Amino acid sequence: MPTVVCIAGGDASGKSTQVAAVSAVLRDRGIRVAEAGIWDALDAPAIASRLPFRDRDEVFDYLRVLRPLSRALFLFHAVQVAVELAGDTEPEVILLNAYWYKYFATEVAHGGDATALRAYASGFPEPDLTCYLKVSPRTALSRKLERSDYESGYGDADTFLRFQQHSQTVLDGLSRELGWRELDGTADPNTLTATIAAAIPIGAAL
Repeated sequence: MPTVVCIAGGDASGKSTQVAAVSAVLRDRGIRVAEAGIWDALDAPAIASRLPFRDRDEVFDYLRVLRPLSRALFLFHAVQVAVELAGDTEPEVILLNAYWYKYFATEVAHGGDATALRAYASGFPEPDLTCYLKVSPRTALSRKLERSDYESGYGDADTFLRFQQHSQTVLDGLSRELGWRELDGTADPNTLTATIAAAIPIGAAL
């Protein structure tokens, strides 16, 4: 079974950057790595050819008309597809970008019932390690060249700040409950990469 590592955090916390960087470090060490993110189905020809969406913008248009519980089912389905695609490559390590955690927190911030949403997520296994990149909503806003309506709470920049604070509060609660390793998302990216890679529990392989 592969070691499963999640890089968690809110929008613009550096998750994608660290997933790519840690993946490169592990590959340089001869470790087979697979990355899993919510958009992977759009890049898998056998799946993408059967989807009614051509790109992310069309997905966001669809998400906009859904309510939190139905939207979460769609998003969780996409997360599960990504995990399955990653597992098909027989990796030694799977790096999860955000996993279900971000979308749970976001849908709670959108007004979804936390108990129902948590029940929806109950089938997802817990990673071997979760590193939580923490940045303030204002830092996140300063990093965003473009904001999707979804991550902005379907509002303006001020709404984005309030919405992201709510989402971060939910992630903070998950971190305390599940024992995540919390990291300063504003730290030097290379230092963060080294810290995460060193913490991955795959024994002598590292």
